[in-house]
This record gives sequence, structure tokens and C-alpha cells, in this order.
Amino acid sequence: MNIIFEKTALKKPVLKNKILKRTLNIALLSSVLSMLLTGCGLLSEPRSMEYTSVEILDVTGSSRVIDNGNVFDQADSQLDEFSKKVGYPLEGLCFYQPQGNSSQQQVFLLDESSMAHQMLVEQNENDFNLLEIRQFPLPPNAEYCVVDDQSDRLFVSEEHIGVWVYSARAESDVSRSIIDLVKPYGNLINNSGPLVMIDQQLFVAEKEGHFIHQYDVQARLKKSYQLNHNVSLDGLEVKREGEHLILNYLDDHSGKVFQTTLLLKDENLITDVFEQEYFIKNIPADGETQPVSDVGDAADDPAIWLHSSIAEKSLVFGTNKKRGLLVYNLDGNLIQQLDVGRVNNVDIRQGFTHKGLPADIAAASQRDNRSIALFHISPVDGVASAVNEIITGLDEVYGLCMYRGLESKVYVFINDQDGRYEQYEISDSAAGWSGTRVREFSVGSQPEGCAADDKNQRLFVGEENVALWTLGAEPDANKRNDMTMEKISAITDYLHADIEGMDLYQTETENYLLVSSQGNDSYVLFQAESPYEYVGRFRISLNSISGIDGASETDGLAVSGAYLGEKYPQGLVVVQDGRNLMPHEAQNFKLLSWQKINDIILAPKTVERDAIQQHKNTKAVDK
Repeated sequence: MNIIFEKTALKKPVLKNKILKRTLNIALLSSVLSMLLTGCGLLSEPRSMEYTSVEILDVTGSSRVIDNGNVFDQADSQLDEFSKKVGYPLEGLCFYQPQGNSSQQQVFLLDESSMAHQMLVEQNENDFNLLEIRQFPLPPNAEYCVVDDQSDRLFVSEEHIGVWVYSARAESDVSRSIIDLVKPYGNLINNSGPLVMIDQQLFVAEKEGHFIHQYDVQARLKKSYQLNHNVSLDGLEVKREGEHLILNYLDDHSGKVFQTTLLLKDENLITDVFEQEYFIKNIPADGETQPVSDVGDAADDPAIWLHSSIAEKSLVFGTNKKRGLLVYNLDGNLIQQLDVGRVNNVDIRQGFTHKGLPADIAAASQRDNRSIALFHISPVDGVASAVNEIITGLDEVYGLCMYRGLESKVYVFINDQDGRYEQYEISDSAAGWSGTRVREFSVGSQPEGCAADDKNQRLFVGEENVALWTLGAEPDANKRNDMTMEKISAITDYLHADIEGMDLYQTETENYLLVSSQGNDSYVLFQAESPYEYVGRFRISLNSISGIDGASETDGLAVSGAYLGEKYPQGLVVVQDGRNLMPHEAQNFKLLSWQKINDIILAPKTVERDAIQQHKNTKAVDK
């Protein structure tokens, strides 16, 4: 079977055959029902169901028979083709084009045992191949589905029950929330059925019934349409033509396709503000490391070491919190492993000394011994070795970050799960490294991730379920009146609990803070200087060409603004991946070129800002 792609006005590839009798919904035009749930990520919190009373519009008189019933037959044939390809019978299917990844086509196949198979579609010249990414259970009798590409959401009808929504992202957790239920618990009259997404509206046709329901962007029932009582719905297509909405529906009794045309009455179905605030860009991963050697929640936090003369020989350090410290090259190959116990977070500072000789230093939070583990790194080739540990005054050491302060002094910040922080100065002598506690402070609840801005003497800390904060990094911050915690962003603003890893992207002209928003598998970018403005956010998605899955449930991350070869010319982001797919293996770390972040997130922001400023200047001249 050859899947033929055509370009829509949104420049998104869709299938040529647009209408499916059983489940293939048709308008791969998307938009969104993103405010259906609390948050934009894992769909883990159920949305409250409310019965909504709306007028039922009788459109019987405006319906007419049209001659395209053969399209439904072609769609059934397409379903049969996919069934033959996978080797088991299918109830339905729907396609998914992840936002910002035009080369990647996916499909959800709904089998007869109520399982969804999320597949990558690999198009050949005259054929196509399917690669399974994941599978998960569905409600019984799930036959119809549709995906909203822009919000990465999968909608599924459960016969005689209602409509559910899942995250369509392969890296997301499998959970569902209710869109609507059959009466008396919801707004559907007798059943659910075929689904269509168009212009931020969800349309639900009641299978074997004669009602079609329209829901707005917040999943509120907007309108219901009543068809002829003799109609038995079994297929639906909705499209927009100028000021009109065209509903084509298949009547199972007669086998005919009817069309109803509705006037939009100047309604704007597209919500620009919603698009700007709730759509999260997908950026395909560029590389990945070998999996860690332990299953379960093992990989945690990375750090980047820069080679002094050959950028491509720079290294990625990472923790396996069940075993020790790992070292990878930029191709993701493991080149060194230090089995030193349960180290959780790691950070690096270069250009230090050990026993008076040039050395780079890594520090990690050692949970077995409630200590700071120190590692010598050769400034020549990056070879690491364990040196010694500094016992802290904490009970449950957790997160850690390093800071090079005024007078080039090196410090380590380490925290406890109860919110306490300790700051240690690391000193070098003929006997080696030692640590002196120079400051203590705390946040109100459990922290972990932190990052220090060496240039501006700022410390950024994440209180996992509360907010992102900043305060002075120098040990005498109290004397400098720089000890006050300043809130950058609270949970539910752009961050979704837990707030996890963070690091700084710095060049001569740029200074950004990147933070892991673990609760919705995204990464949030802020200006790293006051007033710490929100810049944008993104997800790291599957790279179908390279065969690398995306990242999810990220704990730690690391960022560098240095040139790291042709693959990473503007710098590198490394993130821990909580679910390592394609194939399913132990956790690892994903690599992403900063150039993509610049092109997709930062450059459009710059153009927008310049346009706004030009508009302001023009208005000033006019006055």
C-alpha cells in the first residue's frame, strides 16, 4: 500500500483518503482541546465532568445526499491494509503528526483486544513499514479515535460510555481523563462514536444515533445537532469552507452519505492566545547514550566536560544513582564507569588545581555516606578518578551543584530532602582537597535541582512542588543583602511538578536558564538575569530518521554554550530520559543541539520582539 501525502494550508502532511467508516477520522487538520485537563502533559489529573444544557439544533431540513459513499469503502480498505501489515485484525486507526516534526508520521492502531499500538510509519517508494513504539490498554469496544497534533492528544470513543483523552506522545505516561459521558452522567444522548478534530473543536457523532455534538477548546459542549430520526450514524467528516462548516455523515441504514452546511456566523474557531500559551514545541533528539546497567529509576543527572583543544573530544558525565559515575563521549558511548555507590547529582568546574597541579573537579551528592564525593578529572583527556568525600551535616543528601565565585573560589551547594542547603568551599593544598561549610539556608519543602551563575553570583534552586527561586550565591550573601529568595516562576505558571534539573546556557551575549518541568515532560527557558522573564518551552521528541526516541520524566540536565563540533555548533543540552524506548531499555541520557532551540524557540521570539518594538516606534513617530 502506498500512503500518499498531500500538503495542507498548515504545511502538514495528511493522508489522501480522509474519511474512515469505523475509526479513521479524517480531518488530520488539527487544533486543540488542550484546556481539557489540568496541565499540558501527562493527563494524570482527572477533569471534573459537568452537565451542560445547550440548545439542540435540528438540521434535518438542510441535509442532502452526496455521491461520495465510496470514500468510506476506500477507508475500510485502508484499514484492511494496515491489518494485513501488522498481522492482526483492527477495529480502527487514527494518524498523528507530532507538532514541529513534519518528517515523522505515526499511527494509532486499535486492535480487537482493546489495545492501542502506537506505530512509526516509514514510507517507502511503493510501500510502507511500521515500527511499534509502544502499546497500552484501551476501554472495551474502542473503535474510533482522533489525534490533535498541535496539543499531542489522543481522543478515544468508548461505546455506550463516552469520550476519553490520552497523551499522544510516545514518551508520556499512560493515563486518561474524561471528555464527556452518556446521560445521565454527561451530555451524550445515547452513545459516543466517530470523532473529528478541526479548528480547536471536537465533533462527536453518536454511533447508530442521529446526534452530532460540538465541543470548544475547553471541552465544553458548545452545540448539538439533531439529524433525521431515521439516520444511523457510522461515519463523519467535518471541514471548513469560508464562513461555512460542512458536515458529511454516513448513514448505516441506507449506506448513503449526507451533507449539512452550517453558517459560522462570524465565529472564530481558532484561539491565537491559546495556541501561544499552551502549545509546546517538539524538538527531535540528536543523540543518546548507551543505557545504564541497572533497570528501574537509575540514571539521574548529567554534566558536560569541555576538552581544552578538540571540541569533539568533550565528554558527558552522568550518574547512575544505583551504582556510580559514568562517562560518555559525544557519540554516547560509555568510556568509563566508577562504581562509587549511590551518587545522585553531579556538577563540574574546570581550571582548578589538585595538590597544586592543574586539575578539573567534579562533585556528586553521595547518598550512602551523606557526603559530597569529589572526583579528579584530567584536564588533558577527561579521565576521572575518585579522590575523597566531605561529610555533610545533612540527613538525606539529594541535589547538588557547583559554583565558582569571586576570587575564583570553588564551592559546592548540597541539599537535603527536608529543604536544607549547605554551601561548602573546596580548598586545595599539598594534602589534596578539603571542604569547609560556609553557609546554611533552606527552602520550605523538598528541593533537588540547582544551578549557579558564576558570572553574576546567582544561585537558582528548585523547590520541587512549589516554585523556582533565585538568591545570592556568595557565602556572605547575608552581608550583601542578597539572601532574599526571589520567585522566578511558581508551579502551574509554566512549570509542572516536579521542578527537577536545571542549568545555564551562557555566551558572551546570552544568559538563559533551562529547567526540567518533569510533570509534563517539558523544558522551560527563562532569562537568567532580572527580571528572569519566561522565554519559551519545548519537549524533546522522537527522531525517526536516527531511530532515537524522545525524553520524558527528566530528572537532571546539563547545558553548555561552547562549540562542540559540527553536530553541536552552538552548544549542547543533555537530559536524563526516564523512559528509554525504541527499543525498551534501561534509562539513558538524550543529547540535543542548542542550534535547534535557537531556531525553533529563540529566533522567532527575537523576530516577534523586534516587530513589537518597530510598531511602538512607528506609533511614537505618528504621535
